[in-house]
Amino acid sequence: MADWAVLGKKLKKDLVRVKNALPNVSSEAVKAYVSSGELVVDGITLVAGDLAVQRYLELPPASEGQYATHTDNDVVIRLDIQVYADLQGEWLARELINRVQKLRKKAGLQATDDVNTFYKFQSGEGGALLAAIGENAEIITRTVGSLPSDVAGKESAQFLIEEEQEIDDVKFVLYLARS
Repeated sequence: MADWAVLGKKLKKDLVRVKNALPNVSSEAVKAYVSSGELVVDGITLVAGDLAVQRYLELPPASEGQYATHTDNDVVIRLDIQVYADLQGEWLARELINRVQKLRKKAGLQATDDVNTFYKFQSGEGGALLAAIGENAEIITRTVGSLPSDVAGKESAQFLIEEEQEIDDVKFVLYLARS
């Protein structure tokens, strides 16, 4: 990557020659520039500071949307960015646990206080979160003390606190009630 402002002042009319020739510079020549600080492009000598070399990884077209790359100029990282259903479910469960814990704190409860957790979704919403609750029931119960359930039919419970929540663009009300 060229610093065009610096090169423009330095090269003046020869800037166009460098600009046209840079895409054809070989990887070996760039490696030599990194180690020596000097590169000849179309007969014009560039020195350290004229160019910024960034490493990258060319990914095959078939992997588009599955991987992303990033560099800090010393290391190139290839990251799998594909969304996996089981990890998505675990993330949703952890987000729910986080919301319950924050609501417990807001209600002034101690870690040893037994409470039941309830939820209320708009009709037709929350399917992914409900599936995550079912798939991750053990960790949710172990962490918050009870498995959240639908508030329908529990209106007689003594609610300590209720608050609207949003996880993954799904809004719902979360309730805590004495056991």
